[in-house]
Amino acid sequence: MEHPILVSASQSFKCMQERKVSALDDSDSKYVYVFQREYATVDSALVHYVGTDEATTCVGLVIRNRRNGMTSVAHLDSPTIVDIGLAQMLSLVVHNGFDAELDVHLIGGFDDVTPKVWPKIPYFVI
Repeated sequence: MEHPILVSASQSFKCMQERKVSALDDSDSKYVYVFQREYATVDSALVHYVGTDEATTCVGLVIRNRRNGMTSVAHLDSPTIVDIGLAQMLSLVVHNGFDAELDVHLIGGFDDVTPKVWPKIPYFVI
C-alpha cells in the first residue's frame, strides 16, 4: 500500500478508538450487528450504528446512500452469494431508481492468515 491517500486514510482509521457494545449498556442508541453470511439495510433515522467484525478472509461491504442516509452492511464469505446479495442491498439503498450518490467500502478479504501476517492485521468494527 504505497498510495499516500490510502496510507493516510488507513492510519487515521487505525487511530480511531475501538467502540465495544454490550446488551447491558444503558444507552438510547440503537444497534444492528451483522453476522457472517448476513446483510442488513437500515435507515439512519432509526438505527444509530450498524456493523460487523472478524472479516479477515471474508469481506465486509458497506453501501451508504448520501442523499437519504440508507445504509447496507454485509458480511460476505462466499463468491456464490455476492451477486444476489449485492442486488438486494442496492435495491434497498437506492429507491425507485432515483439518482443516488453512494459511498462504498470494502473491508477484509485477506488471503493469508499465517503467523507472519496476522499481527499486521488491525481489528475492524464498522
